[in-house]
Amino acid sequence: MESDERRPLVVGAAELDITPLLGVRIAGGFSPVYATDVHDPLRAKAVVIGDGKVKVAFVALDVIALSLSDVEAIRSQVQQATGIAPHCVMVGCTHTHSGPATQTIHEVEKEEAYVAWLIRRVGDAVRLADRRLRPARVAWGRGEQHDISFCRRYRMRDGTVRMNPGRGNPDILEPTSPIDPTVGVLYAEDLDGRPIAVVAQFGMHYVGTDERTAISADYYGHFAAHMRRALGDGCTPLLLNGALGQVNNVNPFDEHQDRGHARGRRIAGALAGEVLKVIGRARRVAACPLDAATAAVELPKKTITPEDVEVARAILAGRDPRPGSGPFSHVVGEPIPDRLRPVFARHVLRLAQMPSSFRTEVQVVRVGDSAWIGLPGQTFTELSLAIAQRSPAPYNFVVNLANDNLGYIATDRALLHEGGYETWAAPSNPVGVGAEGITVKAAVQLLNQLFGAGAGRQAG
Repeated sequence: MESDERRPLVVGAAELDITPLLGVRIAGGFSPVYATDVHDPLRAKAVVIGDGKVKVAFVALDVIALSLSDVEAIRSQVQQATGIAPHCVMVGCTHTHSGPATQTIHEVEKEEAYVAWLIRRVGDAVRLADRRLRPARVAWGRGEQHDISFCRRYRMRDGTVRMNPGRGNPDILEPTSPIDPTVGVLYAEDLDGRPIAVVAQFGMHYVGTDERTAISADYYGHFAAHMRRALGDGCTPLLLNGALGQVNNVNPFDEHQDRGHARGRRIAGALAGEVLKVIGRARRVAACPLDAATAAVELPKKTITPEDVEVARAILAGRDPRPGSGPFSHVVGEPIPDRLRPVFARHVLRLAQMPSSFRTEVQVVRVGDSAWIGLPGQTFTELSLAIAQRSPAPYNFVVNLANDNLGYIATDRALLHEGGYETWAAPSNPVGVGAEGITVKAAVQLLNQLFGAGAGRQAG
């Protein structure tokens, strides 16, 4: 019987426009703003890889995030149309803050009608990619980019940890953590050497644009333009997020750093250059192991005490009982600013009514020696570094905002001792102490399942 490693590969790719109508609520703020213009279109991009027995699909969406229930709806459509098993479909979101509200985050309500349309549209993109399957070679590799991303959480002279403390702030002491410089690359070309697709991965938040109410794919769109100029219009370029929980593009020690689309183009160019270097040296193969698996996990909720509820009600009644402090039990270090205290008071009341844990999933997709590790939120870099250290896979590429979004999955140290914005409780940021260990453990177990000695083909 022919071994799995010798099955010839086929690859197909497709993309569709998912730009919303003007007037939709734009994601990414504490209160709603509405789209008045389109700077550049949003895209749904899909790559399908098969070997005659197993097919896997990578999807990249230019939206802020999707919930697991919406991803499950996408996977159901994909399975009906193509036969691709749900656990073999990875759906990643770019987290652009210049797209429609695809989840309710803070006080910006989800655009339900748009998401219903998006689910069908994404199903169509995967269906088209599957229809375009053709014999192909793939390659994978790892690069590094150290110059465009920075930890955005800093220890300050007053002892607190603050997010984005401002360019040139003299009270900054040091970042709280390293970045993960990994640039993950999966490349596919047909047997004549024509590029089909690139799936890339890098951990950094969106850059930002020039106009808050203009729809834009942010630097992910600029990255796609750079890749097409290098590899041709026949290549479909996907950019997925690595561990971005506390990482953005802002160097607070550079007061003259550019912003907006100028910055986005510059960052995209640097990232595209690294991806092209990896492609140039990567070995092409026409057959390789192909597999995927998911694990259901329960992540614990942040603790909301009865006293927290009383404090929240008092704030909303105009009687803040703890001005200048916390004011809630989970807030350590930096207090919630005055202007946001009513917002987070409403969050506390809503979160108090939610269950004590949240069902989500961790996923690993294997292509050859590369492991693509889907995590359900914005993880701190320490999680990706811990997973890579314990993984049996030669190449480990964490994908954030994959298949779900439960907000920041912070380290226990950040939650218990450092504090800061990423640790403040909200229905869109609900998980608490213990989520770090559960997430890492689930990912490592899947990696051992797919890459360990005697790993089977179809893992779950």
